[in-house]
Amino acid sequence: METGEGPQYNKTAPDGIAGRRVSAVDGTAKLLFKFNDGAPAESVTLFNKGRASACLSSQSGCACGCRFCATGALGFRRDLTAAEITAQFEACRREAGGKLSSVVFMGMGEPFLNWENVKRAILVLSEQKGFNFPQSKMTVSTIGIVPGIKELAASGLKVKLAVSLVTSDAGQRAGLAPMDKKYPLPEVLAAAREYCRLSRNSVFFEYVLFDGLNDSPRCAGKLAALVEGIDCKINLIPYNRSAASEFLPSGEARAKEFQKVLIGAGVRTYLRREKGSDILAACGQLAAAK
Repeated sequence: METGEGPQYNKTAPDGIAGRRVSAVDGTAKLLFKFNDGAPAESVTLFNKGRASACLSSQSGCACGCRFCATGALGFRRDLTAAEITAQFEACRREAGGKLSSVVFMGMGEPFLNWENVKRAILVLSEQKGFNFPQSKMTVSTIGIVPGIKELAASGLKVKLAVSLVTSDAGQRAGLAPMDKKYPLPEVLAAAREYCRLSRNSVFFEYVLFDGLNDSPRCAGKLAALVEGIDCKINLIPYNRSAASEFLPSGEARAKEFQKVLIGAGVRTYLRREKGSDILAACGQLAAAK
């Protein structure tokens, strides 16, 4: 973790906004950025019960190649700089009328594959002389980059961790998220345990519900067994379709039954209500399209 007077920052840097779309359904705002070299990225501002959250991108495109993710289909262009990440924060804060309640690094890209720039952005955002935004209100989301999880656990940063499990079946996960071949699910779970122990925080597990693939009560029971003993909360995310997707989202009744099994097993579980899907701004839909 950096010490001293803190990282330098430029609060007046141009944000490079090239486009803006607002959901007619729930007011979610999606911003398209084109940075100096033309590299695109998107960020999203979400509103819920008088509170606003910013979803920031850490990379232009993504190298992880998850089969269900529109960003993964783009491939990887480049890492975003700390200044480009904080520019997204500034723009989202303006969308929210000057006040954000939380920030998630859950947009385009894998934060732990650009960890130095993401960490620097976290320090800039939380610096008292900078944006003075609490680290405890930031969350870093990962597909399961084990070295990154371990570094965060030992860093002393107060940011929270979200891990995308995708599914509880190791073989199925490897087919959906190729990064599992490098960082298998058991290693990811072990790193999450270490994070909980060292940070004294719980971990969020994200589980994407695909119709007929991983949304049965049996799958829910397997998931409960998998996270047993880990201080965690599970967010269930019905799949958000992207262009030419081969997958379908679980129905509401099926998703609620899945949640019921987990809660019955003593696992804190929340069924996410995705926002911005009509403008392709929901989880897995960001593809830097005008």
